[in-house]
Amino acid sequence: MATMKSEEIKINLKELREFKKKNFEERLRFIDFWAEYIKNHSDEDWSRQQNMLINSQLKSAREIKVERAE
Repeated sequence: MATMKSEEIKINLKELREFKKKNFEERLRFIDFWAEYIKNHSDEDWSRQQNMLINSQLKSAREIKVERAE
């Protein structure tokens, strides 16, 4: 496997700053969205949805683990 030296890595700082800014703004929008969602839905409703999401992630992780073991 080839390795890169740090002096070989070129980083466009303007692009990186723009990426970080957009990422930060996207996270803030999601926080606002989620806060509104929680305010407007019952605990049972959003808890059930979170449970479905978490269970699906666990199932996927187990399936990947089984595939790697084979």
